[in-house]
Amino acid sequence: MFLNASKNIQGLSDEYESSFSEDFESDFAVFEEGLNHIARYIESFESKSNEMWLVFRHEGVSLSKVIYTVEDVIDNAGEEKLETAKLVQILRPSKWWRWLKTTEAGKQEMRIVIHQLLMALKACHSRNVTHRDIKPENMVVCFEDAETGRCLKGVPSGDRNYTIKMRIIDFGSAVDDFTMKHLYGSSGPTRAEQTFEYSPPEAFLNASWHQEPSSRRLKYDMWSVGVVILELILGSPSVFQISPKTQALLDPHIQGWNEDLKELAYKLRSFMELCILIPGSSSNHPCGVQMQLRDSPASWKCSEEFFSQQIKSRDPLKTGFPDVWALRLVRRLLLWDPDDRLSVDEALDHPYFKQVPKG
Repeated sequence: MFLNASKNIQGLSDEYESSFSEDFESDFAVFEEGLNHIARYIESFESKSNEMWLVFRHEGVSLSKVIYTVEDVIDNAGEEKLETAKLVQILRPSKWWRWLKTTEAGKQEMRIVIHQLLMALKACHSRNVTHRDIKPENMVVCFEDAETGRCLKGVPSGDRNYTIKMRIIDFGSAVDDFTMKHLYGSSGPTRAEQTFEYSPPEAFLNASWHQEPSSRRLKYDMWSVGVVILELILGSPSVFQISPKTQALLDPHIQGWNEDLKELAYKLRSFMELCILIPGSSSNHPCGVQMQLRDSPASWKCSEEFFSQQIKSRDPLKTGFPDVWALRLVRRLLLWDPDDRLSVDEALDHPYFKQVPKG
């Protein structure tokens, strides 16, 4: 696995390696389990264009490749227009995803994957490193065969004895105090280095979010974890997608806006539907989003039951969360204010993980 790193790292590597090695050695015993869920570095080399490349061990396949299957669909193909038809690829939930959702063993496996993700982030956050790009594409899973210790090819069948192991990869967007000072400077990281669908509100509404204390920056990843869990529940990467009917009702109010602002308006509306953005309650938030109750298009009450029904209605299987603890965990992660979100340690102590085996 390769990660393209900025050539600026080269001039700083010696200074950083020295301080990191000391911290690493002293903390290794404490965080060893968490490090078991992070991609393993092998070596680095410099390309002819003076870019530094980091080489990581091949650890399996991305989670997105096992929860989705790709289906080729011909778009707008009439018999007389076959030669001009476009081939479109559509993501569909896989058989493995349906197994995760509909069996007790699958629900337990989902719990284990989420727990391992949090353990990986614990190792990062304990060193004040914010990954900033947590998503299924950057979560590599290995179905480790109990006999050979090797990753099975493809998704295992019911008769195979295996253990699922997950590692996070791609630290190209990661930040800590050192990189913020020596690599990014006062301007900070750009929005181009983050994935919009998994970014928290402060990252795309507050240009100076990176200047917040590290304890608040770390909550970036916790939001992303909440989105990943919802994606596993819904079997779709479009977690914050509004219905065509809602979009049709909203469009007359945003006529003339550019596409970026329209996309933001749709997302904020979805946040309202999922009780993340509550009209009238966000005027004091640092992101600066203000909404008046009398003009609010939200007529519902943000109860636990309402949130549960919203997720069920978007779930193709109409089952929603596996239990109330999964629902409550997601609600504690997808909170508007970073200070209100669970920390990684608080999330690991959540009742949802009571049945996760050790090791």
